Amino acid sequence: MPGQAGSGLVDVILGIAALVTLVSLVRSWRPFWDDDFTSADRRLATQVAIFLVPPAVVLVHELGHVAAVLAVGARVLDFHYGLFEGSVSMGGQVSPGQNWFVALAGNLAGAGLGLGMAVIGVKGTGLRRPLRHVLILGGVLEVAFTLVGYPVLSLSAQFGDWQQIYDFGRTPWLSLLTLGLHLLALAALWRWWRGTVRRVQFTVDSGEEAEVARLERAIAERPDDVGLRLEMATVYARHGDAVLARTALDEAAAACPESARIQLARARLAVIEGRWHPAVVAAEEGLRATDTDSETTQRLWANLGLALASMERPTNALAAFEHVEPPVADDARVRYGRGLARLGAGDDAGGRADLEAVTGVLPEGHLLRRWAEARLNGGTPAAPDDSHLPSYQRRTASPPAPIAGV
Repeated sequence: MPGQAGSGLVDVILGIAALVTLVSLVRSWRPFWDDDFTSADRRLATQVAIFLVPPAVVLVHELGHVAAVLAVGARVLDFHYGLFEGSVSMGGQVSPGQNWFVALAGNLAGAGLGLGMAVIGVKGTGLRRPLRHVLILGGVLEVAFTLVGYPVLSLSAQFGDWQQIYDFGRTPWLSLLTLGLHLLALAALWRWWRGTVRRVQFTVDSGEEAEVARLERAIAERPDDVGLRLEMATVYARHGDAVLARTALDEAAAACPESARIQLARARLAVIEGRWHPAVVAAEEGLRATDTDSETTQRLWANLGLALASMERPTNALAAFEHVEPPVADDARVRYGRGLARLGAGDDAGGRADLEAVTGVLPEGHLLRRWAEARLNGGTPAAPDDSHLPSYQRRTASPPAPIAGV
């Protein structure tokens, strides 16, 4: 990467961050490497991946350029390495194709190192969890920067390697071949990330590697076991990874399309995430899969009503809520959603009655109670008092009403 105006300032700023990270790592060396991979350890491991891995990759990147310069018979005139950026200049007669090769070589070296780190992190089940976290995250970030971030920066700012790699005027066929391979590599890496890397990163961070492996084996043996698939999604959701939980439920729905329980889980998760249309679709599919008046059916109707109420379709929401009976109908979340739907449909007395019921069953200060009280007064809750938090963590509005799936 050629040095640019301001690169020295970037090196200073990122260098300070790297130094702070290194000092923190040294101070926390023993607890960082022990068997208890805490949230503080994960934060530090993430800092290591962001601030300590790139200098090594940049050095390999620049050495890749040097190797390519020597390979084409040219001379290295200048070598600059600034931790987070660098440059190599060469002298001698080189063809456009050789210039393309030199520009590409550094990026291949950097991407190769990043990919190797990620592979070792994914496959290295015997390694310590902090090291695996650094290898996976650091490797993925370096591959992403090399194949996405740096090309965009280089082409948009008109400097650097990718201007020469994609010089269709001087090297049309080589640039076209590179583009095709570039796109194929991005597609393959995206599939690898979605299918393998993200799940492994989850098991490393959560410590659930043995449990996830057990469930994967059991599901492979009994792919139509609804309970196992819901258990897998629960593991992901319990640790706050909604994306993996959603993926697990989508896979479960594909394997067990007639399961109302799976559709209920999909609807509940979608409501929790505020994805109203997918919640409606999942609830309706679940209702089509069951013809009994079970608790599952009741909850499907309740989540359908909650989603429709949040989509400001009060008439449709009330039609769904009509199918919900106690004890599900007495849930504070259902009463809140039905109260909003009634207010939206013009039933002021019924809506206020539902919202007052919510305030009567929830403790003082509960977020849903605060929202119900605010709705009764025709407004929204005030922002919480975050004066004890750093300015960048302070909220300027109250968190959304916790309409978790029922």
